Amino acid sequence: MRICLYLLFPASLSTIVIEAGELSYGQFSSQEVSSLNHADWDLSREGGQAKRVSAIPRLRQNEWTTILDIEGAGIITHLWFTFPSNDENFGRRNLLRIFWDDRTEASVVAPLSDFFGLPFGFTGREYRIDSEFLVLTPNNGMNSYFRMPFSKRARIQIFSEQQESGGGFYFQADYLSFASGLPEAYRSLRFHAQFRFENPTAAYGRHYLFMDATGSGVLLGVTFGVKLNYPILDAWFHGGGDTIFIDGEENPSVLHGIGAEDFFGCSWGVREFNSRYLGVPLRELDETGRVRRLSLYRFFVRDPIPFHKSARGLIGAIGHDMSSVAYWYQVEPVEAFFQVPEADKRMPESEAPYGTYDLEPGKGLEWRLLAPFEVTEEEPFEFVRDFEEREEGDETFIFRVSKGNVGQVKPTIRGGERMKVTWKDRPAYHNFIDFNEVARPAVELISLQTGVLGYALSYLTSDVDRDVWFYLGFDDELELRVNEGVAFHDVHHNGFEEKRVKGHLRKGKNRILVKLSNYDNANWRLWSFSFRVAPDRQP
Repeated sequence: MRICLYLLFPASLSTIVIEAGELSYGQFSSQEVSSLNHADWDLSREGGQAKRVSAIPRLRQNEWTTILDIEGAGIITHLWFTFPSNDENFGRRNLLRIFWDDRTEASVVAPLSDFFGLPFGFTGREYRIDSEFLVLTPNNGMNSYFRMPFSKRARIQIFSEQQESGGGFYFQADYLSFASGLPEAYRSLRFHAQFRFENPTAAYGRHYLFMDATGSGVLLGVTFGVKLNYPILDAWFHGGGDTIFIDGEENPSVLHGIGAEDFFGCSWGVREFNSRYLGVPLRELDETGRVRRLSLYRFFVRDPIPFHKSARGLIGAIGHDMSSVAYWYQVEPVEAFFQVPEADKRMPESEAPYGTYDLEPGKGLEWRLLAPFEVTEEEPFEFVRDFEEREEGDETFIFRVSKGNVGQVKPTIRGGERMKVTWKDRPAYHNFIDFNEVARPAVELISLQTGVLGYALSYLTSDVDRDVWFYLGFDDELELRVNEGVAFHDVHHNGFEEKRVKGHLRKGKNRILVKLSNYDNANWRLWSFSFRVAPDRQP
């Protein structure tokens, strides 16, 4: 068997060939590719001609300044910026955007310094970065090595809301020009980057969103800035690990981590370090020795995350201030998921809870969630509560945490071990619902509940009586009620999988109730499901 894969995101373009159990790269052996990984021999053989744009742009206050405009086909291989390292907040107050080809929507939108892994209005004097794609050198040399292909045109612009202090603003772009068009593997995908921030994040509720892409592509990585707000409820990383929802529109899957430090390759908290694919370049302490601010990065090179319909990336949060830049490749067009505000409203201290600037392109069916309920011998999963057949809408229950992650339950706020359980409204994003965002008690450690179940209620309107297919992605035990009857019930514990069941929608309003358990499973306490409906003629 012979399989060929084109890798777009490592430092060089290589064709991986898997044959007879051995791994090789195109015409090169693994050792040859390792030694030539940064030389772009493949691209030069495709007719690439090395070129550079160097400039000391004169930025105009409160205007877009075009600092690069290239026509033809090419691949940007290196960007370098610098400005005086004493110009605090200059990088946060100057907005970078990049356009590819004929697109009128920018594919890259981020404050200049944040794009290079510098949150909080930092200027580059605070720390170094030494990674595969971002390199920050002493005295604020900001370097990017992302491959950025374009077939017709590339434009880079800066919107300045703060002028540099007099030391100058400098820029260089290295790129390869292709007279006969882009190499085949680069013709479709375009590089994207999107800044987002949330001050403060929710406490024991909605996770922090760092990416929401609709279309086909591959997630490349993300940089983060985290500012801890005291008095702290719990360790910041106990907000929980990453949850990446993939392709909820068709053949869904979910990646689910444990702790936030795990996402960056760390354990038992974080310490400062740099490496090719993940790092914590800053762990800043206050005068009392408490962690004050963090800068972190993670790139997916050896562990790529492709998506075909959508990808939505989140990470746990407990009331702290967070900012991020996500990097990915995607087939155009792209839908923005965040509207970056003017400089005065995007500063590190600016207030911006969820929804302030969020565009929510993947927002879909509205659900009402009621959770958690403990699964016991007296009330097992099969136990039927009155509202399962007909809800009043004002049902109220009290859930008490019976056990913690490790031994004794320790509330982080008074009464945090007791939850008032009422119906909570939540939309599905790319057809996914996550119970952990509404059913997490305020107790120490990553206390996502297990041995519990929850309910999700929605209504679908059909213009005629029709047979349909219900598609349900889940782990553990799930029951689907449609109108008056149970349409589906299944149990599995081998990871998130989608099941299909034939059903019927009657003309008018149809009641949909999903009942889902959460036990310790292959996805460590993932408590999510996906739901979609298709006509029966589309298997």
